[in-house]
Amino acid sequence: MIRRILNIKNFGVFRDYKRTGDIQDFKKLNIIYGWNYSGKTTIARLFNCFEKEELNSDYANCEFEILDLDDRKYSNVSLSIPNTDIRVFDSDFIRKNLKWDGETFDPILLLGEESIEAKAEIEIKKKKIEKIDKLIGSVNQIHTGLTNEIESGLTNTASTIKIKLELVDTFTKIHLRPIFEAVRQNVDVYMVDSTKEQELLKQAKASEDDKLPEIQEINLSINLSQLIDEVKELVKKVPEISRTIDFFLENPEVAKWVETGLKYHEGKNECNYCGNIIPEKRKDELLAHFSEDLKNHKTELQSLSERIEASKLQVSQLEKRDLYPLFRDEFEKISISRNESLKNYNKQLDELNKIIQLKSNTPFEAITDFSTITDYSTTVLQHNSDFNEVIRKNNKNTEEFDNNKKSAITELKNHYVGELVQQLDLANRENKIALYEAREQRLRAAKQSLSKEIQQIEAQISNAQKGREKLNKYIHSFLGREEINVEVIKDGENEYFTLKRNDDKAINLSEGEKTAIAFSFFLTKLLELEDLKTAIVYIDDPVSSLDSNHIFQVNALLKDFFFHKHDENSSWELKCDQLFVSTHNFDFFTLLRELPKADQQHSYYFVKRISADEATISKLPSAIQKYNSEYHYLFKEIYDFNKSSNKTDYGVLQNIPNAVRRFTELYTYSRLPGNRSSTVDIRADQLWGAERSKRILKVFHYFSHSNNIERMTKNSDLICDIEYAVSDLIDEIKKDPLHYKELVKSIS
Repeated sequence: MIRRILNIKNFGVFRDYKRTGDIQDFKKLNIIYGWNYSGKTTIARLFNCFEKEELNSDYANCEFEILDLDDRKYSNVSLSIPNTDIRVFDSDFIRKNLKWDGETFDPILLLGEESIEAKAEIEIKKKKIEKIDKLIGSVNQIHTGLTNEIESGLTNTASTIKIKLELVDTFTKIHLRPIFEAVRQNVDVYMVDSTKEQELLKQAKASEDDKLPEIQEINLSINLSQLIDEVKELVKKVPEISRTIDFFLENPEVAKWVETGLKYHEGKNECNYCGNIIPEKRKDELLAHFSEDLKNHKTELQSLSERIEASKLQVSQLEKRDLYPLFRDEFEKISISRNESLKNYNKQLDELNKIIQLKSNTPFEAITDFSTITDYSTTVLQHNSDFNEVIRKNNKNTEEFDNNKKSAITELKNHYVGELVQQLDLANRENKIALYEAREQRLRAAKQSLSKEIQQIEAQISNAQKGREKLNKYIHSFLGREEINVEVIKDGENEYFTLKRNDDKAINLSEGEKTAIAFSFFLTKLLELEDLKTAIVYIDDPVSSLDSNHIFQVNALLKDFFFHKHDENSSWELKCDQLFVSTHNFDFFTLLRELPKADQQHSYYFVKRISADEATISKLPSAIQKYNSEYHYLFKEIYDFNKSSNKTDYGVLQNIPNAVRRFTELYTYSRLPGNRSSTVDIRADQLWGAERSKRILKVFHYFSHSNNIERMTKNSDLICDIEYAVSDLIDEIKKDPLHYKELVKSIS
C-alpha cells in the first residue's frame, strides 16, 4: 500500500512538489478533490508509470518518489513494486483500450471452462438455426410477394390515374397511399357506375378552353291579359255619327274604301277615280257619315293594333352547343316546349288584331265574341322559367368549373382505388400477410432464443464471452438500458470485442455513453487479476461528460465493486489493497464521502494550482470537509484573501479568479432563482447595477479560464485590480447582513 508521495519534479504541473508535514498519509480509501487543470490527472499518470513500469514519454526528465507502508521507496528509476498490481483509469486508459468508430478492440479474458459436450450442443443448435433461416426465407418470400403485389398495384393505379385524368402534376404511389388508406375502410361508398364515371371523366379532363361564358337569362314582357282586356273594351264601343249613309252601313268594305280615299280629295273637286266633279253636297254627306268620333275610334284601334304587334315575343337564338353537354338534352326538351308556347302566345296576339281589323271594318257594330282567344301568359312564363333554370345551372357550372373539375378528379381517384382494393381482395390478402409475418416473428424469436443459448454455452467455454457477459452487465447497470452491448467476434482463432447499438455497429456514441462503456470496461478488466486484494486502483474523474443522473450510478458501482461485508453484522472491507478516486465534480465528491469507511481508513485531499507550472497536494479544506457545499469553501477563499495583508502572493492570486467567478454564479442564482437561464452577468447587473457588476466581474472573467496562468504572467495592471474587485464583492455581500453573518460563521 502506498503511504506517501514524497516529491514530484518536472512532471506536468508539478515542477518541484515536496510533501509537507501537515498532510496526512494515504489510507485504504483516498478521495481527491480539485478543480480542472489543478493536477489530478497528472497524479494519475504518475501512478500509471508504476502500472506500466515505464516512464511516460512526455516527461522524460521527470523525477518522483513514493513511500510504502514498510518505508520502502520507489521512484522514476525503480518503478517495479513487488507483489502489487497498480491499475489506473484515466483518459489515457480510454484512448489506448477502446475504439468508438465501430472497429474491434482487445477483449477482456475471464476464466471459462471448455467442454466437448458444450461444443457439440452448439453445433446442434447452429444446425437448427440453419433450418430456421431457410424457413424464414421461405415465409419472408411469401409475405413479401403478397406485400409487393399491393405496392405494385398502388404504383400501377397511380400511373393509370395520371394517364386517364391527364394530370399535369406528379402523381405517384406516395400521393396515392393516403387515398388508399381512406378508401379501404368502406370501398362501396366511393364506387360509381359506368355512366357516372364517364360524366366525371368529362369534367375531370376539361381544359380551360372547355369553360363556357355565362349566358344571359331571358326576361319576357308578358301583357297578353292586359291587351285582351283593352281589345274587349275598345271593340264593344260604337262611334257617334252625324248622318249615316245606309249603303255604307250595308257595305262596310265600300265604306272603308271611301273613308280611305277622302284624305286624297281634300281641297279637290274632281274624283281621282272617275275624274268627275264631286258635288259639294256629296262631300258634306260623306264627311257627315265619317264623323270625328269615328276617326278617333279608328285611330285608337290602329294604335292598339300596333301595340299588339309590338308585344309579340321573339324565339331565343340560343343553341344547345352554347351549353355544357351535361345540360344539352334538358335544354333541347325545354326549348321545344317554350318555343311552342311562344308561338301560341303570338298567335293569340294575331287573333286580337283580327278582331280589331273586323271592328275597324264594321265600326258601328259592337264585338263581344272572344271565344277564339286563349290567354297563354301563365304557360309562357312557366316555360320561360324552366328555360332560365337550365341557363342558371349552366352558369353555375361555369362559376364552379375549377371546383367541379377538382371534385371529379377526387371522385375518380377514390373510384379507381376502390377498384384496386376489390381486385386485390385486400382484406383477405392482408390477413395472409399478417399470418406469415407472425410466423416469421415466431421463427426469428426461436432463432434469437437459440442464439442466446449458444452465447450462454460459449460463455462457459470462452474467456472472451465470459468477459463480454460481465462487461454488458456493468454497461446496462450504468446506462439504465440494454440498448448498447459488447459482442464477441472471431477472426480466425482470435476473438475481439465490438460495440453494438441494438443490431448495428455502435457509432456516434455520446460522450456520456463513452464514459459509461470505458468505466465499465475498466472495472471488468480488474476481474482479470488473479487477486484483486493485491491491487492499488487509481480512478481519475469517472463522471466526466456525465449528467447529474449518472453520478449516483457511478457511486453505486464503486460501492458494489470495491466494498463488501461478510454478513450484516460485520464491518465494510475494501476488496482491493488501496483505492484512490479523484474528481472535479463537487456533487460526485459529496457522494464519494458517503462510501463505506473500509477498515475505518479513509482520507481526503485537495489538489490545487499555485503557479503557472506548480501544483500542490494538501489536506481537504475544513470548509469543504465540514459542509456538503462548495459554496462555503469558495467564500472562505475569498474571505481569507480579503482579510490577508499579503495580496501579492502569486499562489494565492492563482485561485482567486476562479473562486470568485464560481461563487458569484452560485450567489446571484440563489438571490435570483427565477433567472436560471440568465447569465451571471445579467443577474449581477440586476443585483448590483451594471457599472458596479462590471467593476467586480471584469477582472475575474479575464483570469478565470484554462489559460489564466498565461494571462496572469502578462497582465500586471489587472492583477493589481483583483484586490479591489474582491473588496467590492465582499461589500455587496455585506448588504445582505444575515446571509453574510452566517457565511462568516460557517467558516470560522
